[in-house]
Amino acid sequence: MKKLLVTLTPAESKRLIARGLLATDTVKEALKNGYLCVTLGTTSSYLVEEILGEYDKTRHIAGVVLPQGLSVTEAESRASDAIFHKGKHLKGKKIIDVLEKLGPDDVIIKSANALDTDYTPVVLLASPTGGTVGSFLGTAASKNITIIMPIGLEKNIPVAYDDFAGQFGKDDWDYAIGTPVGVIAVPEGISFTEMEAIDALFDVSAIPFAAGGVNGAEGSITLFIEGKDRNIDRAHKFMLDLKGEPPFPKVDHIK
Repeated sequence: MKKLLVTLTPAESKRLIARGLLATDTVKEALKNGYLCVTLGTTSSYLVEEILGEYDKTRHIAGVVLPQGLSVTEAESRASDAIFHKGKHLKGKKIIDVLEKLGPDDVIIKSANALDTDYTPVVLLASPTGGTVGSFLGTAASKNITIIMPIGLEKNIPVAYDDFAGQFGKDDWDYAIGTPVGVIAVPEGISFTEMEAIDALFDVSAIPFAAGGVNGAEGSITLFIEGKDRNIDRAHKFMLDLKGEPPFPKVDHIK
């Protein structure tokens, strides 16, 4: 057994998570033989880029957190969801266009905004009708469609969703420095962090034991990774190549 220590910036984590998703049997099977529906989100945009190659990730977002606060992109600037059917990119399609065709072997990818103490993914809702999650969650639950929710460990929150559930909606704020939102937990969603990505790619365990940084390392996560010698050797090489992933590109199409 060998041990590996690595610190990942948020962008490096997003790239890792995207590659980890593509290493899972669930996602590989959906992409090859069924529907893989990648909805808008920053982490999700890295998955689309991994599949398609060059891709404008800044267009694959609706809500976004910026230094000035919670924000929403201009609707006309956004790409559609990235819908793949048997490996083919269905350009211009949104998840609502294919929802009735989906079943248990298909996969919906939806980035999350927080991960609570119960490991439940949480999503912010700027739309009064529930946004993307509101458009598919009922159908996905009814038809047992697989929902995978990629999220970096930087988004861990030290409370359970129940601690704030029902305490506010998007129209309840007296003051909002940024876009006012509501919030929903998605217990039907499978959280997929750096830990799951590393396990999928290398069959080793990863545990976060420190977080944060400065000079561009803000939001970073430091991991203790352990496993069989040859697997850790592979993980080490991968991480060396991963280091230096540029930050997410500047988003300049905000409402």
